[in-house]
Amino acid sequence: MQPVEDSASARPDLGTRHQFHGIQPVLPVADAARAARYFRDVLGFEIDFIAGEPPSYARVRKGQERRHGDPVYIRLWQCRGAPDTGRAWRGEIVIHVGHDVDGLHEAYARRGVDIIEPIASQPWGLREFAIREPDGHVLRFCGYL
Repeated sequence: MQPVEDSASARPDLGTRHQFHGIQPVLPVADAARAARYFRDVLGFEIDFIAGEPPSYARVRKGQERRHGDPVYIRLWQCRGAPDTGRAWRGEIVIHVGHDVDGLHEAYARRGVDIIEPIASQPWGLREFAIREPDGHVLRFCGYL
């Protein structure tokens, strides 16, 4: 086993500085609106939003209060195979940022991170950007508008 290089002391801890909190899995689905209705009608979730015309992206949730822990969010992305990136889609995790998502985007750009979607404000109330890590997984960082 190779020792892990400890470069943390050389770089600021961006996760703490920008207050990462919460993750949301993204599931590829054939029909986002149909999948959202299934999660609502069969699995007991609530539809948080359905976006696009025609609909191509949705999020379902269960819970809003912390009585039973944090709410559960699942994003449903309508796709037919891999997005048009030239690399197979491996999966996506959404990470909520509690402080200065724009500053985090700038810090990652300075570090040469593979930013695949630039920072943008979305109609569902988030400001977000996406990166691809070396194994092909997408990490989407977002903060509330």
